[in-house]
Amino acid sequence: MSVKTQTVRRTAIAIVALAAVYFLAGKFGLSLATEHPSASAIWPPSGIALAALLLWDYRIWPGVFLGAFLVNITTEGSLATSVGIASGNTLGALVGAWLINHFANRRKVFERAKNIFKFVLLAALTSTAVSATFGVTSLALGGYAPWDRYGSIWFTWWLGDVAGDLLIAPLLVIWLTQPYPDLKPRRIFEAAGLLLSILSLGYIVFLSGTARGLEYVLILPLLWAAFRYGQRGAVTAAFLTSAIALAGTVQGIGPFAAADPNEALLHLQGFMGTIAMAALVLAAAISERTRAEHRIEVQEAVSRILADPLDIEEAGSQILQVLCERGKWSAGAIWNVDRTLNELVCVEFRHGASAAAPLFEAESRKQRLPSGVGLPGRVLSGGNAAWIPDVTKDSNFPRGQ
Repeated sequence: MSVKTQTVRRTAIAIVALAAVYFLAGKFGLSLATEHPSASAIWPPSGIALAALLLWDYRIWPGVFLGAFLVNITTEGSLATSVGIASGNTLGALVGAWLINHFANRRKVFERAKNIFKFVLLAALTSTAVSATFGVTSLALGGYAPWDRYGSIWFTWWLGDVAGDLLIAPLLVIWLTQPYPDLKPRRIFEAAGLLLSILSLGYIVFLSGTARGLEYVLILPLLWAAFRYGQRGAVTAAFLTSAIALAGTVQGIGPFAAADPNEALLHLQGFMGTIAMAALVLAAAISERTRAEHRIEVQEAVSRILADPLDIEEAGSQILQVLCERGKWSAGAIWNVDRTLNELVCVEFRHGASAAAPLFEAESRKQRLPSGVGLPGRVLSGGNAAWIPDVTKDSNFPRGQ
């Protein structure tokens, strides 16, 4: 099977899987709709679609369209309104992913606090207006929604999409992209205590019916999760808290319970989206500070090596060791210039403890790269640092295979 055929097959599988997940999540969301059968204040599919387009590729957008179409054609409306709604949901997700990819550091959007604010503004608040506008307009034009309720239905639709982006998209992106922490016994016990506190406080505040005005107590375990477990802990704690809060609010219990079920869900989503983003920003700020401190430690270690009277090969070997062990590099290499042929030769190669790459190392040591060829060749040719986000998709990386 050719590489192109394999790629097409994987893309088709991804589209079908995305459509199925979107459909199931959409049915769950519409089961809670009270303002209008096609507009729910709880809409996880918006976050699922945005995360999928960020994690994989724009090419899987038909999965969003197919899932949205099936959700609506089996709920209420005609073929035309279902196509209009599906088009809006797909376009909204594409706009959100495009804005993040171009202005907020792509799938690494949640690693820095400033990019999280961009995510909220560009994706959660702006791109979701596209799907809400397409959807409600399609229903109104098709006669399935009265024009005099356009504003209230639009707001419910929009806020449901916003909450989906704020709660579901970060959860999926962070869990599927960031490295997993070391599961030491002490951290496992602490995580169990954190989980117990979330469940206990969640039950008291949202399910017992005895606590009123104590919803902000839930910020405490969220802060605990952010400080001790970073962004993964923050988004997971926020998701669990939201699930408990939703269960209580749907039953008419808890601080957000109201005579109007849709109003109750809107208040709940606004509260949970706000505190989830606050915890995520805090975790990102802590992570940025930790990375800065770590970089200083690595720089000091490298400076000490450079201060010793070592030859370039011995110093280079020690520097690579520091970068792989303390800097968490997967692999590093030093290339020397053969001035007679104007070619680069790999003179040193090291890898991290859990990132052995014997074939890549052997290929690096064997190849001689002319100026302009490969990553080292680009640096030799231009005299500037070079960055390739994905070497397997780069046309000028001979060792990519």
